[in-house]
Amino acid sequence: MLSVSDQEIQFFKNDVEKYNTFELQIKELKKKIKPLQDKIKELTKAKQEKQEEVLSFMSSNELDVCNIDAGSYELKNTKSTKQITKADVYDRLYKYFTEDKDQTKDMSAEEKAKFLHNYIYIDGRETVMNKTLKAK
Repeated sequence: MLSVSDQEIQFFKNDVEKYNTFELQIKELKKKIKPLQDKIKELTKAKQEKQEEVLSFMSSNELDVCNIDAGSYELKNTKSTKQITKADVYDRLYKYFTEDKDQTKDMSAEEKAKFLHNYIYIDGRETVMNKTLKAK
């Protein structure tokens, strides 16, 4: 048997009932939101496909801006850099120690550290140019 008073048990029951009410409200709202989330996902996918077509046309015809009644869209080139993984760091270090050892021969410890840092995190990263449509 629990060593709590009847008043404490009543407080506990009230808390559990409030918790249950909150949980039911959250479930109900999630049911209402789900169709909207599905529609957003569907529209986003269709938008991506249409964007590829528009970008392809604009690129092949060397257009930078597209004006329509509702607004205008500009072709933007963005540069993104690939994230570095543990495997990338390992591969770059392995490559350095097997191929490029003599580059840091006459450097101080601090210069070597900066060189290796740049070798891994700056020089060794892949960059990709992406084309996107931006509303003006």
